[in-house]
Amino acid sequence: MSAGELLVIDVGSELRTLCEAQLRGTWQVPAELVRLALRLGAEEVCVNSRRGGVTVCWNGAVIGEDPLRDLRSALDRRFGADERQRAIGTLESSGMEPLMWAAGLRGARLRVEYGGRTSTLRFEHRDGGRPRLTVAPGGLQQTEVKILWDCARFDRGRALAWVRMATRFTDARVFVNGRQGPQGFSGGLYHLRLDDPLPYRLGLTSAGDEPVLWLLRDGVVAARAGVPGYPPFEAAVELAGIVPGGASSADLRRAVTPFLPELVDRAVWMMIQVAGRLPHMAETSRRRLTILLLRAAGRNRRYRDVSRVPLIPTAGGERRLSIEEIGGLAERSGGVLPALDPDVAIDDSLAEADSTLVVSAEMCGLLSELIDVRFQAPFHREHRFVDRIVRGLRHAAAEAWRRVRGLLGSRLVPASALRPGERQLLAVLRAADPSLKVELCYGLGAVRRTSRGIAVPRDNPWLAAAAVCVEDDPSWAYPLLLVMGTGDPPSPDLRQRWRSKSRDRLDP
Repeated sequence: MSAGELLVIDVGSELRTLCEAQLRGTWQVPAELVRLALRLGAEEVCVNSRRGGVTVCWNGAVIGEDPLRDLRSALDRRFGADERQRAIGTLESSGMEPLMWAAGLRGARLRVEYGGRTSTLRFEHRDGGRPRLTVAPGGLQQTEVKILWDCARFDRGRALAWVRMATRFTDARVFVNGRQGPQGFSGGLYHLRLDDPLPYRLGLTSAGDEPVLWLLRDGVVAARAGVPGYPPFEAAVELAGIVPGGASSADLRRAVTPFLPELVDRAVWMMIQVAGRLPHMAETSRRRLTILLLRAAGRNRRYRDVSRVPLIPTAGGERRLSIEEIGGLAERSGGVLPALDPDVAIDDSLAEADSTLVVSAEMCGLLSELIDVRFQAPFHREHRFVDRIVRGLRHAAAEAWRRVRGLLGSRLVPASALRPGERQLLAVLRAADPSLKVELCYGLGAVRRTSRGIAVPRDNPWLAAAAVCVEDDPSWAYPLLLVMGTGDPPSPDLRQRWRSKSRDRLDP
């Protein structure tokens, strides 16, 4: 290079590289525009798809004229390199970089329109062209913002799925093609919201073997992190006040690391609080929470508190035993206790029902790691021949009466006698179709229509399974109504909610 030559920076190429490096693909842009709206203070954002792109609109929160002028300076080749780089830096530091990403991608076209009482602004830019900014007098009663964006090779389906996924923890209302997306943790059992040491939501979920952290900026998911070696839970952590606007996923993971011990401790504390509801939970939820607490104790997380929680039922059925109590029983019995799998039927022939634990193989393994105890099959008392005949006849008579009562009678179960799962199931079915009068009755027969409405026999085998389904996801009301055969098809709106939920399970 001669002394007279100058090194010239290609700001256009730099801007293109910057935009592509910050995004995992064009499908991420709509969610970033929603993040911008929420950062500005929008309480409701609508995302609507159109051919080749999306429209994002909201009311009340203003972008401002200065950011649009900076955006024009960053994109316009007529400006010098220093001015363009200054504009890029200003957009990044002010949190307006989603506008730059949307406009700077190859094959992108961006139009921003908003109007208020004092002025109306319109910004337009197409890749390869010159940006235009028009300012005119206002006159509208409230500020309305509309962003129209499209781009080459845009994956619309993936983009809309990501918007629904990324906004599930925001307090604002986000609508995608007219419908609000799912909220909170998927398959959550229990959750709470805390603000110390930073804003976050904590959830116990029905699946997973390790903690999952959803790292948020301005209420929108920016990264996801797994944390092996801890009891499983899910947390949605807001990091907008800790990391800068352009922070990468790696920056977010580093920023949340110092808070992990507090998050884990709070998660175990939550499990202990929820454990008081064990007798009233569905069987799958009960087993899940018990295993989570045993794992937490095994990793020495609040061991003293967990060891005192009544967790493990006995075959006698009168109470649950804590880890401390099981340890005491093991000491008095030489380190060996009788155990019965939860799926095995319990009868009155057990020799030591009150000290026989009802535990799965996984629970046995976790307990053996915590205390010095081994497990064996329980002993059964020998019954005389006459006793066995009498017991068999009693069982057959009780079963026959239960079936006859289900076929002939439809006596309603009073509200005071409903179990928690039954009460929730009825509430979900009634809310799904208010025109149906769904009632629970005693008996075993099939679901049938009576003069009072739809009678669901309490001992029908599908009832327990239905209660578990709606506990995890109320949208199961649609297939349950189909199975019940009520005579009238469920409403189209109910069917649409079920189909939407099914798609959400496949969201990235």
